[in-house]
Amino acid sequence: RDMVLPHNLIYGSLVAGLVAALAVVLSDRKQIDGMRNLFGGQDKLARFQRLYLPGFLLAMLADWLQGPFVYALYQGYGIDREHNGYLFVGGFGASAVVGTVVGSLADRVGRRQSAILYCVIYFGHCLTKHWGLFRVLMVGRILGGISTSLLFSVFDSWLVSESQREGFDGEQLGNTFSLAYFGSSVAAIAAGQLGEVAANITPLTKLGAGLHYGGYIAPFDLANVVLVLCMIYISTKWSENYGASDGQSGGSFGKAVGAICDDKKILVCGLICSSFESSMFIFVFNWTPCLMEPDQPVPPFGHIFTGFMIFCLLGTRVYSYLAKTLSAEQIGALVMAVSMACHLTVYLVESVQVRFVAFLAFEACVGLYFPMMGTLKGDIVPEDMRSTIYNLYRLPLNVIVLMPLLLNFSISTTFAVTTAILAVAVTSAFALTGMRTNKKNLELQALRHDSDDNNSLVSP
Repeated sequence: RDMVLPHNLIYGSLVAGLVAALAVVLSDRKQIDGMRNLFGGQDKLARFQRLYLPGFLLAMLADWLQGPFVYALYQGYGIDREHNGYLFVGGFGASAVVGTVVGSLADRVGRRQSAILYCVIYFGHCLTKHWGLFRVLMVGRILGGISTSLLFSVFDSWLVSESQREGFDGEQLGNTFSLAYFGSSVAAIAAGQLGEVAANITPLTKLGAGLHYGGYIAPFDLANVVLVLCMIYISTKWSENYGASDGQSGGSFGKAVGAICDDKKILVCGLICSSFESSMFIFVFNWTPCLMEPDQPVPPFGHIFTGFMIFCLLGTRVYSYLAKTLSAEQIGALVMAVSMACHLTVYLVESVQVRFVAFLAFEACVGLYFPMMGTLKGDIVPEDMRSTIYNLYRLPLNVIVLMPLLLNFSISTTFAVTTAILAVAVTSAFALTGMRTNKKNLELQALRHDSDDNNSLVSP
């Protein structure tokens, strides 16, 4: 059994990930042209991407800035593992309960307005971190859960709706999603370094009445500066869009549940989404203890996190490469199968070196997943209740993520559970591929039939 995670493996993976990402981009002329066009192109797609990406990336940067430092801050306040768990249960519970209402609201009051609301609520979440009082931190976690529901639904909904309004096809939408999550990976790498610098400026200092400043609060303050910039940008640059009914009716909760039950494609797409993302969030809570060994030095988690983000970035570029020859459904089936193999490896093998490599492969799958799922949902989910359904997809996700937190599973049991969940995702992904293939075959047969009828009419 390998007891130590060698530094040359960690730093070697950083270099390997960057070289691989560069190789994928350089081998694909279309990606090079797409990136050049993003910065200098004057066509409609390039102008649209330059409008969307700054708002989305500022929102993601604010999220990434505080993410790596939550545990460390709670530890600084002397909060034990049990109460730490309660705080995260509060956040995911709020996301599960309020998320569905938030989605319906976004479809009715507008996605731009809801994106601004994300900035306001997340600002409040970050602000509560100045108090080392459990009840105030719990309020903060609840605000964080609500804002996370908004972040992962309204921005995608706004993008899909505007893309359809502008007349962009599925490939162009997929390209925009791929660029967005490529940028998000870059933002995550930058956020880790910026947050670390901010946290080291002054130590955590108590002012009185539970109020603190400095230390690991600084990244949260930096996130709030970014949120203000994001709010200003979105409110001045983005136009409003609603469900297809322009805010008058669509997006109701009952109607959305009915649509999921009536259309197998919407249901199966939701199963893939909930299964993969719940496994991803459970992984986020557990990768740190997975790579630690008793009586061994603590690994450089900051650099490991950077390595994960580099492989995530690699995944976004691989998606663009594969999208030239494979459908989004086929890429999805491949991603689910590889992800399940990664989690199964962690369950079967105790070597931290093997687990680390499995985690890198899974992060590449995460990079592939988001543009793939963004494209799929853009095509399958009805426009008039898009945000509502996106948040309904997150309901089982939040319940599943709560399970290991509440039951305090061991690492082995946790990854047995995620492997089983990903088996559901694999089955669903192959089922969706079959459904979509059958639909295309039927459409092709209909076209041939129409062509034969037309030929018989004109033949002598």
